[in-house]
Amino acid sequence: MKLGRIILAALLVSATSLSAQTVSELFRKPAVMGDSLSQGFYGVTVEKKTQTWAYPVVVSKQAGSNVTFNALKGPFANLEDVLKGDCGVFCLASSIIGGNESTVSLPTHAGITGAEYTSVLRTSGKCEDITATKWEKDWYWKKWYWYTYRWVQVPDCQEPDKFHRFGLRDAGTQIQIMEKVKPSFVFASVGANHVLCTALSTTLDCLDEARFKRDVAEVMRRLDNIGTIKGGSIFTVPNVTAIYYLERYNDPKGRANYSGLKAFYRTSVSSPDHVLDANEVQTITNFLHMVNNELRRQAAARNFALTDAEAIFNDIKENGRPIVASTGYSPGNAGANWPLPNKPGVFGLDGVHPNRYGHSVLANELISDINRQYGVNIPKVNEYAAWYYDSLNRHPVDLKRFLSDNILGQAISWIINIFI
Repeated sequence: MKLGRIILAALLVSATSLSAQTVSELFRKPAVMGDSLSQGFYGVTVEKKTQTWAYPVVVSKQAGSNVTFNALKGPFANLEDVLKGDCGVFCLASSIIGGNESTVSLPTHAGITGAEYTSVLRTSGKCEDITATKWEKDWYWKKWYWYTYRWVQVPDCQEPDKFHRFGLRDAGTQIQIMEKVKPSFVFASVGANHVLCTALSTTLDCLDEARFKRDVAEVMRRLDNIGTIKGGSIFTVPNVTAIYYLERYNDPKGRANYSGLKAFYRTSVSSPDHVLDANEVQTITNFLHMVNNELRRQAAARNFALTDAEAIFNDIKENGRPIVASTGYSPGNAGANWPLPNKPGVFGLDGVHPNRYGHSVLANELISDINRQYGVNIPKVNEYAAWYYDSLNRHPVDLKRFLSDNILGQAISWIINIFI
């Protein structure tokens, strides 16, 4: 009997050791492709403190590893700091201009706000599209007395947006960075903006199934060729028509194409372009299903962990996310909204991107699926602690009330409704 207990203990120690070695090997060198969710976009900006709580950084830390990135200080502004009076005129001006707080020569975290699988392939810190070309005249002496020209095709390097410039700098495109880093584990979720663009612009013009399928396949093919990757993580895209950024609007005159979903900051609708009507919502839903099915297929083909973010978001929206301390105290269930008094939430003030607490929720869901997929035991994040140190959850700002009741907010709303 004693011998049996000794053997059992030895097996448990061996299993624990094997799991730890597997985690260590899996996350020997994690790397990140991604978009605003991975980079830490928050309150219409990216800055170092928001980058450090973004989900890939948190998951890598929980796995005993880390990723490196170019730390940003803008562009644009942290709405929470501005509305709470923690960012004055000079702070705001500096944020809008943007820049780098610190840089690395080759970041292992290359996730960039606004990215999609297309820009992963094409957009560097120097060029909007490294594959773009144009025709130029090349002057030369055809004979000693005849100076003429011929048309030649040359690169057409247009300057990218500031997030790419400050985030990638001289390192190349996101996929080129992965090929240089040669990671052991890759966060590879860059699908959201292929669909989210419809909600942010209330239009279907950005939907392109052929481009999405072509470029996600090419990204995955190039990842396959790296050779060092032992695992990865992909998550599906939540229902973008159900995010807090959008709210229901019913046209007073009963016009169907003027009724639907509008951006929360609009007080009225003066054009069908300002809403997503019922037919447009259905088109987006169909496109979303196509995107998520393709992401599931790509993940399965590579044995990557898959997180069903669509189901997670739907569950939070319907049932909330319990927040409970070890003592049993609970401030309530977090909803699919930005925090309001006595109503915790997972989103920041833009109604699209997670707050600090929201990133911990996403990180834990990824950790669960990575553990399940690879048989490892990465510890979970303390979600209560994340909520406790989340300044927006602890001291909420009601942005909708600010836009409707505050004189400055009313002026901002008027400008938006007239010019946007």
